[in-house]
Amino acid sequence: MVDGEPVVSPEATLEGLPMLMSVVDIHTIGAGGGSIAWIEAGGLRVGPQSAGADPGPACYGRGGTQPTVTDANLVLGRVDAEWFAGGHMTLDLGRAKTAVAGLGEQLGLDVVQTAEGICDVANAKMAQAIRTITVSRGIEPREFALVAFGGAGPMHAVFLAEELGISDVIVPRFPGAFSAWGMLQTEIRKDFSEPYFFVDEDLDRADMAAQFAHLEQEGLTGLAGEGVPEGSRRTTHAVDIRYAAQEYTLTVPVLRADEPLGEDFLEVVARRFAEMHESRYGHANLGAPIEFVTLRTTAFGDLGRAETERIDARATEELPHETRSVVFERAERETLLVRRDDLAPGHTFDGPAIVLESTATTVVPPGHQVTADEIGSLVVRSKEQ
Repeated sequence: MVDGEPVVSPEATLEGLPMLMSVVDIHTIGAGGGSIAWIEAGGLRVGPQSAGADPGPACYGRGGTQPTVTDANLVLGRVDAEWFAGGHMTLDLGRAKTAVAGLGEQLGLDVVQTAEGICDVANAKMAQAIRTITVSRGIEPREFALVAFGGAGPMHAVFLAEELGISDVIVPRFPGAFSAWGMLQTEIRKDFSEPYFFVDEDLDRADMAAQFAHLEQEGLTGLAGEGVPEGSRRTTHAVDIRYAAQEYTLTVPVLRADEPLGEDFLEVVARRFAEMHESRYGHANLGAPIEFVTLRTTAFGDLGRAETERIDARATEELPHETRSVVFERAERETLLVRRDDLAPGHTFDGPAIVLESTATTVVPPGHQVTADEIGSLVVRSKEQ
């Protein structure tokens, strides 16, 4: 999310085939809890092969024998074997150790070193995926907070934040169901595009405005057909631009459908393009000929959403917790074990800590502090920043 809006790409790739359609810009890698650790050319690899849910990781006791990320986390003590999935499933630590140790023998490492190595490789892959959609596109990840969701996301997020220099990690309530909640909160969205090949000197500004008006009307009509009230419909506009004789485009915002009618439109849109080009590629050539390639209009319809629930309970002086030994940086450390249901706004505690809940596990390494906020999110912050 940049400035409160998701980053959208005008194209995607599926099974190696290009698709010319707008999609949320997501970079997917094979590094989940079921990802299998293996050896290639003497080096440790994790994924993309996965044990899936059946047979699943070795610790599930369903016949899986290959070591996975979940097995490694269990060996390190970062997963509660007795309270996995909210206590609905018990994990087999012995099977996890056997699977991880077998891989370690091939690498000349003990079981703990191998388990941490598996987690380190998985974290490195995830951190690189974040760099792919940030640093490589001119976005500085240190200027953002990292939101961790899914069952395993909060288990690795703080390690990724350390790797990327991100100071804050936010773990929302019910992180395992966060994507489903997001689907219920989102607006209806309809994307429309029209090829529009013109060099800047040949642009007919009135024609471009007319084309945008047509796309806008098409979008609003589509929203009306979805039952969206007139006052809850809105549109945004953009145009794909590139330097003349270049292949790759950038999608440049157009403020209104009739903005091209402005006398200074070419100058304004060229400046926007140059600024985006500088941010993405590190250079720009303001004044060089540009080409318009595609007009884009997006229609949004808001059907309402649930209000964010605020928690009335306040933190007590005593934070209910247990302790156990968990491995961090090759050493066992006495670690807080906290049930998320016991946390209330204002509760603050330092890592190392493990926060348990039915849909996820949050791992907080040493050097970080956790605060529960008024809507139930956990904010994990580096104590060094």
